[in-house]
Amino acid sequence: MMLHAARSHVGRVRQVNQDGYRVCDDFQPMRFSVVADGMGGASAGEVASRIAVDTMVEVIREGLAQDGFDPVELMHTAVSEANRQIWEAAQQTRAYHGMGTTLVAALFNESQIVFANVGDSRGYLLQDDALKQVTQDHSLVAELVRRGQLTAEEALHHPQRNIITRSLGTSEHNLPDVDVVAWRPSDVLLLCTDGLTNMVTDAELQTHLQRLHDARCNADVEQVADELLQLALERGGTDNITLVVVVHREEEAR
Repeated sequence: MMLHAARSHVGRVRQVNQDGYRVCDDFQPMRFSVVADGMGGASAGEVASRIAVDTMVEVIREGLAQDGFDPVELMHTAVSEANRQIWEAAQQTRAYHGMGTTLVAALFNESQIVFANVGDSRGYLLQDDALKQVTQDHSLVAELVRRGQLTAEEALHHPQRNIITRSLGTSEHNLPDVDVVAWRPSDVLLLCTDGLTNMVTDAELQTHLQRLHDARCNADVEQVADELLQLALERGGTDNITLVVVVHREEEAR
């Protein structure tokens, strides 16, 4: 079992936590983690994120039990099924119409991570003292930055920074971005919603996560997860905050 910690908090402004997450460290031969940030009126966002997480976990669990599974294909299948489930629920219940969710997920073993994402929840990998955002935001400001029409600094304060261009469940079909990266002992994986990244810079994330290169037990990871959550709350906690941290290291006997 790799070291890991997860946190989810409603924040200081919102009344409901519409984020969802799951850490499946008992799956074999690959482990799985997923984070979703729901959107929609009343309880709809919470419903969308819950459907996404539950569906992803179930499809991945069943897929891993099949001989000769392809992890990339499995992630595509899981996201497609999650999208279908949310879309159908939204069509059947008036209160859920238009609901959707972002999603970032990681399917990993000792040598590689398969990332899947839709929306602006993010997947990062800390490797060789450098933090890389592996996933690509599907948001208006991210598109403008990629086109050179905004700088990364301008995007942080843009009034339309919360507008996402792709989300699960808001259309009948939705394809995720899927990325495969290698990782090795002492590397650190982070999945999180924008409630964290809108409050904490990538440089600050790197500073905290670097301390986990030498982590020896889950308590070390729990402390860093607490510190990142607290930092986002101290800066206003204007959104729900969810993060999952996984360290590529076995816990030592104590």
